Amino acid sequence: MFSSVIPAAMYPVIYIVFIAILTLAYAIVLFPMDSRSLYEKPKGLYVAVIIALFLAFFLGLRPLSGRYFGDMQSYNTLYLNFAQGLLKPHTDTDVLWGNLMYAFAQVAEAKYFFLFVELVYIIPLLIACIRLSKENAAPIFVFVISAMSFFAYATNGIRNGAASSLFVLALTFLKGDYRNKIVYALLCIASYGFHNSMALPILASLGAFFIKNPKIMFYVWGAALAVTVLAGSMVSDMLSNLGFDQRFGEYLSGSNYENTITKEGFRWDFLLYSFMPILLGWYVIFRRKVYTRSYAILLGTYIYANAFWLMVIRSPYSNRFAYLSWCLYPIVLSYPMFELPAWQKSPGLKTAGVLAGHFLFTFYIWIKMWGGM
Repeated sequence: MFSSVIPAAMYPVIYIVFIAILTLAYAIVLFPMDSRSLYEKPKGLYVAVIIALFLAFFLGLRPLSGRYFGDMQSYNTLYLNFAQGLLKPHTDTDVLWGNLMYAFAQVAEAKYFFLFVELVYIIPLLIACIRLSKENAAPIFVFVISAMSFFAYATNGIRNGAASSLFVLALTFLKGDYRNKIVYALLCIASYGFHNSMALPILASLGAFFIKNPKIMFYVWGAALAVTVLAGSMVSDMLSNLGFDQRFGEYLSGSNYENTITKEGFRWDFLLYSFMPILLGWYVIFRRKVYTRSYAILLGTYIYANAFWLMVIRSPYSNRFAYLSWCLYPIVLSYPMFELPAWQKSPGLKTAGVLAGHFLFTFYIWIKMWGGM
C-alpha cells in the first residue's frame, strides 16, 4: 500500500509535517478556551480515532529499510529465519514477542506482522487516552503522537514500543476494583512478554501505587540526580557488571545497537526534557493542591522509572533506559492540564503553549536525527 508509492526517506518528513499541522491546529483550538471549555467540552474523539488508524496503517506498512527504520532490518531477518524453519521461538528471550513472530511467520508475509505490531503500539495508547479522559482524549493523544520518542519506537525499537503501550494501558486499570487489577496484571504480563525491560516501569508502578506520600517521589528523583552528579559513570559501570541479561549490559556499555540517537556523557538536554512533567507535577501537587490518585500513580510511575535512567545517564545508550519512563511522558505532561485545574489563569493559552513547546523539542530532535540524511 503506502510502501509501494512512498520512499522510505519520505516517511520522517511526512510524519513531522503531519504532526506540525496537527499541533498548530490543536494549539489554535485550545488557545482561547476558558476553564470550563478546556476541562468539560468534548473535543472530537472521532478525530483521534481517525488519526490513530491513519498512523497505524501509514507507519505499519512502511517499506523495509534498515537505514531509515533502524532495527526493522534485524527484525525482518529474524522473521525470515522463523519462516524458513531456521529458528524456533524459544531462542528469543522475550517469550510473547518471539512466539507471536513465529506464529505470524508461518502464515503471513513480514509486512503484516509489522502492521500488527504498529496496531499494538498505537491502539492501546489511544484507548489509554480515552480511559483517562473521554472529553479530552483527542488533545492528549496529540501530545502522545507528537512526543520526541513516538516515531522512533513506531519504526525502530518496535518491540519496546509495543511493550510500553501495553504497559501504559495497564496503568489505567491499576486504580480500581479487583477486576481492574486483574486486567492490569494481564496487560503487564503481556508487556513483559514483549520486552523484558518493562520489569522496571512495572515495578515503578507498584511503587507509585503503594507509596501514597507524593513527597517521596520527588525525594527519590532528587536523590538519583545527586547520585549521578557526584558518582559520575561509576553507577552505570557497577550496574553493567551485576549479571543482568545481555541486552542490559550492552545498553550500558555501548557494545551494540548502532541505529539509535546516542551521545556518551551527561545529557543535559534530555535531563531538562525529562524534568518538565516533574516540575509541572510539583506545581500541581504542592502549589495548586489539586492532584488526584490517578495522577499520583501516573506521575509516580514516571518519576521512579526516570530516576533509574538518571543513574545510568552517562552510558552510551541510556536513551533506551530513558524510554522506560518517556513512554509515559506525554500523558503525564498533558493529563493535569486537561483533567485537573492545573492553571489558575488563561488555561487554554498555557496549555496551547506547552503543546507547542512539546512539539518544538520533537522538531529539534528530528533535525538532529534526520537533518543530515
